Amino acid sequence: MYSLDLCITDKCNLACPHCYVDPHNSMAELTTSQIHQLLTECADLGAQNFHIFGGEPFLRDDLEEILTYAYDLRFTLSIATNGIHISQQDFKWLQNLDLFLGITLHGPKSFHDSFCKMDGAYDKSLNAVRTALQMHLNVGVITCITQLNYNLYLPWMKSLAEEGIQTFFILYFSPLGRGKSLANVQLSNDDWNALYSTMNEYLVESNYTLNIYFERSVIPITNILFTRSTFSCTIPSQMNCVVDANGDVYPCILFLRNPKFRLGNFKLNSLHEIWTHSTPPSWSHLFSEAIKCDNCTYLRICNKGCPAYYQQGQDFRCDGKNIPICPLYTQLL
Repeated sequence: MYSLDLCITDKCNLACPHCYVDPHNSMAELTTSQIHQLLTECADLGAQNFHIFGGEPFLRDDLEEILTYAYDLRFTLSIATNGIHISQQDFKWLQNLDLFLGITLHGPKSFHDSFCKMDGAYDKSLNAVRTALQMHLNVGVITCITQLNYNLYLPWMKSLAEEGIQTFFILYFSPLGRGKSLANVQLSNDDWNALYSTMNEYLVESNYTLNIYFERSVIPITNILFTRSTFSCTIPSQMNCVVDANGDVYPCILFLRNPKFRLGNFKLNSLHEIWTHSTPPSWSHLFSEAIKCDNCTYLRICNKGCPAYYQQGQDFRCDGKNIPICPLYTQLL
């Protein structure tokens, strides 16, 4: 195991329609002591990274205690948050931990507030980014791109760079969870590749030192000779463990709350038991639905793509011009 991704709460103060978690504030969540035990077991299994997401993590009042415990276990720490509930006191204890604080912004103010259904949300989130910068925290802006904010992104991102924000994460939209209802705003492969090229061109022209992390998702077949030999799914290697707020365990964050991919529950069995019994051979069935892939020339490159994205016998990103790779593979431009 290399990393633990913990959905720390099922509660959220926003209602973003693209959310793959789809929080409902209805789960019996893991207690502080249970999360401590989870972290201890993950450390014993070799995990080095601990990522917290939600829901909104800062709605839990034990977040400092949990992150301090993980820090003492020498985990590399990161949090994804909308930033609205980070108090001045929170910023003070965050300074004591060497972590990455990722704050989600969907685009310019009017779009952001409308999209997440809360007036004033943009100003609160952006103020959290500004405060984090002033306190010299490692902070970045996370944005998921769809047709709705595709043309808004670059001009808006430039305005943030002018404020001194240096780190940006550009996420590929996964039509899962609540996001299933927005499948019609998924970007085409051509548009996604065009955005990748645009961002690279901007970096060359920009006067700012920026860290732009881009989820590649697809690679044009014409470029395949210039890439790594494989971008295979990491599930068989048991690299990533994902635990939901109620203790359910999954092998990938894109399988969250999909009962077909649930491995067990931490409240009922130790993580050692769940992880040991969920051996890679037992996961081969996850790829069996991709029946159109067996005779594909590029099977060795994508290895049937992402099981979370299967539609009608193959990964929906497969179009004959692009190779679908792990949607979570992130490239620093």
